[in-house]
This record gives sequence, C-alpha cells and structure tokens, in this order.
Amino acid sequence: MASDHPTLTPERLEKAAAGLRAIEHEVLMLSAQEYLSKEEIAARLGITADAVERLLAKALCKLDRALERQERPWWKFC
Repeated sequence: MASDHPTLTPERLEKAAAGLRAIEHEVLMLSAQEYLSKEEIAARLGITADAVERLLAKALCKLDRALERQERPWWKFC
C-alpha cells in the first residue's frame, strides 16, 4: 500500500529540526544518535531527568508539526 506521505529524507529532517531551540536539538541528538537515557542526558547537561523528558517531547512534537507543514500547503491548515 502506498503512503500519502513523502519519503523522510535527511534534508527534510534537517529543515524540520532547524526550528528547534538549541537545548531541544541537543537533547534530541543525545537521545537519538548516542542512545543516552534520560538520566545520562540530564547528567551531561546539568538538568533534571524530568526536564529532559519535557524537552524531548517538545522537540518531537515540533518536528512532527514541521514535517506535516512541509507536506501540506499553508492554506490547507485553515
């Protein structure tokens, strides 16, 4: 079955990630690329594990919205 969604490319992901705050980007990269746990990320960045969880959730939500906007023209959001 074919998907309605365009293929997720590194370029699309980079463009979507450009809207993240620096701390959100850092938390996302430590989680996704280095496979660190919330506690390990918290220790590395000097923040709490709860803060890591919130930042990661915000980053993923922003990425999802940005990727969706890339797929649909702005006038279809009205």
